[in-house]
Amino acid sequence: MYLLRSLNIFYINKLKRLNKCTVLNNVRFKNSAELKTKTYSHTILSPKTKFPTRSNNSKKEESQKLAQFADLYCWQRENLDGPEFVLHDGPPYANGDLHMGHAVNKIIKDINNRSQILQGNKVHYIPGWDCHGLPIELKALQKVKNSQQREELSNPIQIRNIAKKFALETVQRQKEAFKSWGVMADWDNQSYLTLNKSYVQNQLRCFYEMFKKRLIFRALKPVFWSPSSQTALAEAELEYDPQFKSKEVYVTFNITNVPIKILEATNSEKVSAIVWTTTPWSLMANRAICFSPQLKYSIVTVSTRPGSYFLVGSALIEGLEKSFGAEITKITEIEGQDLHGVVYENQLTNETLPFLPGDHVTEAKGTGLVHTAPAHGPDDFLVALKHNMTVDCNVDESGCYVNLGAGLDGLPILGEGQDLVISKLGDSILHQGTYIHSYPLDWRTKKPVIIRASQQWFIDTASLKDKALAALEKVEILPASSSEQSRQGFRAQLQKRPYWCISRQRAWGVPIPALYFGDKVIVDERIVERLCSLLETKGADVWWTCSVEELVPTEVVEDHKLDLNKVTKGQDIMDIWFDSGISWSVLGGKKARLYSEGYDQLTGWFQAALLTSVALNNDAPYQSIFVHGFVVDEKKRKMSKSVGNVIEPATIISGGKDRNAQPAYGIDTLRWWVASHATQHSQIVISKKLLEDCQAEVIRIRNILKFLLGVVSDLEKEKFQRTPSLNFLDQYMVSETQDFLKQIYNFYNSFRYNNASQSILYFISNKVSALYCHCVKDRLYCSRKESDDRLSVQLVAHTILISLLKAIGPILPHLVEEAWRYHPLFDKPFYFTREIPVLSVPSVGSELMNAILEIKREVCVQTKNENLKKFDANIKVADELFSELHKLNEGRQSSDSVLCEILEMARVNLGVMNGGKGWLVEVNACDRSQCLRCRKYNVEDDNDLCGKCTKVISESQV
Repeated sequence: MYLLRSLNIFYINKLKRLNKCTVLNNVRFKNSAELKTKTYSHTILSPKTKFPTRSNNSKKEESQKLAQFADLYCWQRENLDGPEFVLHDGPPYANGDLHMGHAVNKIIKDINNRSQILQGNKVHYIPGWDCHGLPIELKALQKVKNSQQREELSNPIQIRNIAKKFALETVQRQKEAFKSWGVMADWDNQSYLTLNKSYVQNQLRCFYEMFKKRLIFRALKPVFWSPSSQTALAEAELEYDPQFKSKEVYVTFNITNVPIKILEATNSEKVSAIVWTTTPWSLMANRAICFSPQLKYSIVTVSTRPGSYFLVGSALIEGLEKSFGAEITKITEIEGQDLHGVVYENQLTNETLPFLPGDHVTEAKGTGLVHTAPAHGPDDFLVALKHNMTVDCNVDESGCYVNLGAGLDGLPILGEGQDLVISKLGDSILHQGTYIHSYPLDWRTKKPVIIRASQQWFIDTASLKDKALAALEKVEILPASSSEQSRQGFRAQLQKRPYWCISRQRAWGVPIPALYFGDKVIVDERIVERLCSLLETKGADVWWTCSVEELVPTEVVEDHKLDLNKVTKGQDIMDIWFDSGISWSVLGGKKARLYSEGYDQLTGWFQAALLTSVALNNDAPYQSIFVHGFVVDEKKRKMSKSVGNVIEPATIISGGKDRNAQPAYGIDTLRWWVASHATQHSQIVISKKLLEDCQAEVIRIRNILKFLLGVVSDLEKEKFQRTPSLNFLDQYMVSETQDFLKQIYNFYNSFRYNNASQSILYFISNKVSALYCHCVKDRLYCSRKESDDRLSVQLVAHTILISLLKAIGPILPHLVEEAWRYHPLFDKPFYFTREIPVLSVPSVGSELMNAILEIKREVCVQTKNENLKKFDANIKVADELFSELHKLNEGRQSSDSVLCEILEMARVNLGVMNGGKGWLVEVNACDRSQCLRCRKYNVEDDNDLCGKCTKVISESQV
């Protein structure tokens, strides 16, 4: 053995003299390593922790209990003294199981709230539910299977009981799901339901205050009406089918007093006006033909109707030729103003009716002459008001003709009734076909709606418009990337909305507190207060269960001279948008810092809240609104059961029946997906690939937490209060960590959660893992356990860990609380820990580190990414940089300096470059042996250990 060793030494020395650097030295390394068989792994202080590598989804509920999720909301209200952040919760409908839209919305809100708490701010967040209205009523009635119950459904009390039971059961299911997602709130004690007595009482009073201000009125107006639901609908309750097929007809009406100019040109009194409509059923309600005095009109002949003359808009002749497939010849042209005083005959009703000027008539489509039915169109209705025309509606609540006779009564206007009207028109129809266009549908039944005039209750949005627009200008709209687009859409909706229909013809909701005595409508504050009192003592159904005598105080009877036998109660309920719109009242006079909902609420809740708050408080109810998008599949299709692309939150968390197709990703992955993808696009894509990517990112975060926990696991509690001497790398890393956390809080405070998640991953990969943890392994693993060198690494790692927990806590609270339980300082849940000692240093400039890392990149190129520890580096730099690097290299040559640590090289020889800027780098394989403990090539003699490791082991054995 001695001889073999001597021979090896001989050959090694000979190889050195030959100076065959890299290849020959690799031979030496190999031979040398073969001789050194002693191991020192038991002396290495490798990180150890019991924190599991994988998350156990089945234990999330247990984890929530240990972390006291249920207590956090009340704790922060009592213990935090930072500025209060008021986030008002838009109430989801209590009409079914939760979908991905709910997950996006609630998790976005929770990320905000948790980030505020970690910054020491008090959060005001009271979750709510919208419990009234058609969506819930229909779902509840669908569940009624008992035949006797079905027979009793005409009874409002029965309907209300079924709907209330369904709503409360749904609220409970949704609440449990929100809790499982980790959404922070005082779920069991502080939430608002629009069916609660106190909420209904407040709503009735709000209604009366607006009525008293003449902002609420009752009138006959055309409104969107759903025959399938038999109720009026608001714009926000509509869905538009862009491929809807309507029957279009071009109908002729005989002019009975042909103007002189036309007579002279045609020498005929048989001239007919052509009108175009996609609602032939509404021709039974025709009361006028509108024209534009600013347009030109022509008398024409049509090749398919020889001998007849027709009146059309001049600019539309070419388009009509294509539609009719016929040749149209222009005979003469007149000015639109020449049509004043012209009348025509409606062959369906045998009435002589007028031509009337209309501002809404254009050359965009049709014939330039507009069929006008005041009971079935907003523009038509305005024309009727201007000309004092009576408005009669001959279509009932179910969408059938009434009071017309001629075999039409009882026929549905969108079916047999329309077909009969078309057949009655006979030769009056010049052309008919199918017109494909965007058409409104009832958002619940998915069936067509109509416009139908009826007596309804309205909010006068026209008188609120200017105040609302002025208030909107002071509101911050987020995210900034789509702020102007959202503002323009919001503004446009306010500007074009002349009134808001708030009455619905259903049973499940808050009653409009109006009494009717003949033609007299009575809304009185004393009746409202009596109703509120009865609600307190007799329950929410008193409007339906109490008699008129019980509802009306004596003084009201006397003041209005009422005969109570002839007084009836109104049967309308309030629009659910009014229900939820006044939910700002639960804030107790506070103005919300934030409302956060999907972009559809620009025409819904955001607008309802603004209008009601401006009406009653002369101000917007919110300082900011955050508008997020809608979830779509990888092909950007809307989630639809009929398409079969619905992905439910519960399936993402717990998996589906087929675990291969629908694996369980867990709540951490769901929350990380929301943060990473839900706040920057109007279409939020979800797919198996994206979820797998998010899961991998969560695992990467979990792994770095595990490593950092292992680093600090053997530290005693008192050691966390120490402030050891930090070298340049330590100081740089603490400074970078401080800047990182400031940046993350800035992203949270500006609701850029996707930027926060990206920055977290970048910091972990590039700063923590690739740089610091990689470079300090020697100090961490091989220094003496109680040394300052090792302690400084541990405390820097602790500072990084705590900062990471604060950074990811808003998004991944389950993971944070689980990790914190394995920290030596754990005493109570992370969110309940006010102060955790961490290192703090003045800001360290990044220029020097950037230069060192650029040098390291050049080294890696020269070594072809081999193990850098095998090489020495000769580095020459300019004077200015030399003075900085000299401090980090403990002289001109070092094998154990901060510069060596960062560059991860065996030795660095530092010199000054003659002239120029930058640096020159030369890399050579080192000529020393490898230490079998620290694995650095710094053994000067033929020993197993380097000097540093020898000292550490000897001191450890003392």
